[in-house]
Order: sequence, then structure tokens, then C-alpha cells
Amino acid sequence: MIDFSNKDVAILGMGKSGLALAKEISERGGNVFVSDTRSAEELQEAIAFLQEIGVDFEVGSHSDRLLQKDMIIISPGVSVHHPLLEKAREKGLKVLGEVEVAWQLSPVPFIAVTGTNGKSTTVTLIDRMLGNRSILAGNIGTPLVSEVAHAPANGFVVAEVSSFQLESVEYFQPKIAILTNVTPDHLDRHPNLQEYFAAKARLFARMDRSDLAIFSDDDPQAVRMRKLLEDDNLPSWLTGYAKPKRDSLPQIMTFSVQHPVERGAWFSDGWLWYKNGDKAEKAIEWRGFAGLPGIHNIANALAALIVAKYLQINNDDIREALSVHKPLHYRMEEVHRLGKVRFINDSKATNVSSVVSSLESFKDEPLALIAGGKDKGFDFTPLGEAIVKYCQWLILIGEAADRLEKTVRDCGEVEIIRAKSLQEAVEIGWSRLKDEGGVLLLSPACSSFDMFKNAEERGALFSEYARSLGS
Repeated sequence: MIDFSNKDVAILGMGKSGLALAKEISERGGNVFVSDTRSAEELQEAIAFLQEIGVDFEVGSHSDRLLQKDMIIISPGVSVHHPLLEKAREKGLKVLGEVEVAWQLSPVPFIAVTGTNGKSTTVTLIDRMLGNRSILAGNIGTPLVSEVAHAPANGFVVAEVSSFQLESVEYFQPKIAILTNVTPDHLDRHPNLQEYFAAKARLFARMDRSDLAIFSDDDPQAVRMRKLLEDDNLPSWLTGYAKPKRDSLPQIMTFSVQHPVERGAWFSDGWLWYKNGDKAEKAIEWRGFAGLPGIHNIANALAALIVAKYLQINNDDIREALSVHKPLHYRMEEVHRLGKVRFINDSKATNVSSVVSSLESFKDEPLALIAGGKDKGFDFTPLGEAIVKYCQWLILIGEAADRLEKTVRDCGEVEIIRAKSLQEAVEIGWSRLKDEGGVLLLSPACSSFDMFKNAEERGALFSEYARSLGS
């Protein structure tokens, strides 16, 4: 466990995680200094909080004061490649993130889930299946470091962890870890897909025979990760982080919506199956789960099922968790119905594979898609092919509209309309669908920062505009 007593600790970032870290570490006797490049005007609430708890800070830039500390702890929004952090590692300073700190402070083990898509749904299902045996936190919206102390005795912390958070772990060793999939994303932060993959791999780098690693058997990159783990040959990481040493490998299970697996869970003939030994069990019939539309959600349920069965949760509790699940905010969330039109808010679908999965969920209904935003540099071709296959209308907004339109036109025929604003896009979609009915889907495949503060604001406005129609 990290001992913060009388340590000089710098924290980069005044977001939720940074402020939670500042409070926790100062309460444990650390001398905390928080730095953020944003202006004092932008950070008024954060500054007031730090002043209230008696923590020193700077705003507007990161100064060399940071290099005089014993260690630096970064928020997920700060890249490990920041020049100041490279200097810090050269000096031998530890550069760690919130996940590493929270894990070292936690009195109970972690169940951690990463992947490009499906993380939030999977951790939510696991948490519900475990009932009072777990607490849910992490990238899903609640800082881990402020929650681990509240985990139930003899229970688990169920944590959604992103590649940004995994960049800065060193000794992190979850008891159970899941990789849902790896498809191109965050290439505006990671220099290439190889580093994105390597960051995800850090989830498994310290696990041993007492732990369980779970992988999709349908996703090529997840299969690749599993094979590298089996060979004890996961990608190396940045200089300055200790190289993992272990004398054993974790247990491994897999899940598939396409075929049975040797050990794990799969979907077949309308049932979720589970096998951990010689005999396969027909565990849960897949019906009545309206909050889990689409084949991708069956995959998420299979991953959660493995955890629950491994921890000896009974089938009735598993089925109940699946039954009561509702789509998370801004993830395939039905926010309004007007006449025969359903308005689906998928604002957090900010990569190609996520949007393709969403489109497949509505393949039997007339579909108008609102897409576009800040371009993250993806190859849009798979999305263009799916749009041509599933959509009657494509309504484009934001900076990426030109490139998206060109890609879709290269893929085939679909009516494409440009909108100057999200509100106009909603009105156009409604006008196309209102007579015959269908689905108006916001699933952007891009980040929100060209037009909105974040994906949440984009989603909230979509919902507001949808509900205002006809009023």
C-alpha cells in the first residue's frame, strides 16, 4: 500500500478524479499540490473546493514545481506522454493514476472491465448480479478513489477502466478482469492502435493463478490478447513503470455469441450457456430483457454471467439483474415516442464499431441516423457500409460531415442530408419518419467537442429537442 504520510504529492487535473484524489491523499497525511492548465474562471468550483480542504494549487499551466515532488498522480484526461511527465520519469519520479492509487488503498479485490465498447453495460450488470456484495465505480462516472472505502466487507469493487486509466497503472492486479473487445478508438490520444492495445493489456499484466481473466472469443483483438497472455508475452510498456514479474498465469475463460467455448459462456438456441468443467449448463433463457437490445448486449450479458457463476450467484438473481436492466443514459436509450417514431439517444457511441452495433439493432425498422462531430481519425468505411445496409436517411452534423459523406457515398446509395445544428437534425429526422414511423437514432461515431462540452450535453440536448416536437 502507498504510504502518503508526509509525502509531497502532485496531482495533475482538477476534474472529478483529481479532486477526489486531493481529498483522499490530504486526509491520509500527504502534502498535496494540484495543477491544471485551465483558467481560474473555468475552475471556480474546483478552486473553492481545494481552498475549503486546505490544498495548494496552480492554474493556467503546469510549472516545474511539479518536478520537486515525491510523486505525481495524474487524472485520466492527462496523457502519460505529456512532456512534463516524461521529464518526471527521467528523474525517477513515480507517475501513477487514480486506478493504481484506488486499488492500493482498497480493502477488497477489484473486478475490472475494459474494452472499446460494452464496458458500462457489463459492469452495471455485474454489480446488479452481485447485489450487496459489490460497489460500482470508475470510468462509469464515480471516481474509484472516493468509493473503495465504502466497499462491503468480503465483497468487490466493480470498476470500469479505460485505456487512459490503464496507462498509469504499475502493480494493479484485479481478481477478475474482462476484455470485451478492442477496435480503433482514442487515436487522438494514443499515437497508434498498437499503444492503445498495449494500454488495455496492462489490465492483465500482474494477474496470477489466483485470478480470472475473461475475453471475448468473437473479437479478433481480444482473441489476440488472450493468446499473448497464455504465452506470457503481453506488450511491454513505457520506461519508468516496473516490468511485471510473475511465476504463474491467471485462469482464463471466454465468451461468444457465435459458438460454444471450452470454458466460459456462449449463446445458442435462445439460451445463455455456462461451462466450467466437464458439463455445460443451460443457464438463462434469453427472453424478456427489453433493456438489452441487440446482439452486442447478449455479449455483455455473457461476460457478466461468467463472473456471477464463477462467484456462485444463483440463476434467479442473474435473471433478475438482466430483467431490470435499462439502457444507460446516452447508450441506446429510448428518450421519447411521438406517434409511430421512437427517438433513441446513443450519444456516447463515439467510435465506428459501437455505431455499427447500434444500427444492427434496428435492421427491421425504417431508420434515420444522426451522425458526425469532431473527427477522431477513424476509417469510416465499415460504418459507411452499415449505413448503406441499414439506414434510409443519414443526417450529418459537425466537423466530420464532409469525410463521413464522402465515405458513405463511396459505399453505396442512401439519402444524405446536412443539418446546421443538432436541433435541425432532429427536426429533419422527424419530418422523414412521422408518416410511416421508425427510429430516429443519434449515434455520432465522433466526439462531441466541436459543438458541445461533452457527450452528455449532446445527449441531453437531443432528448430535449425530441420531446419538444409537436409541443
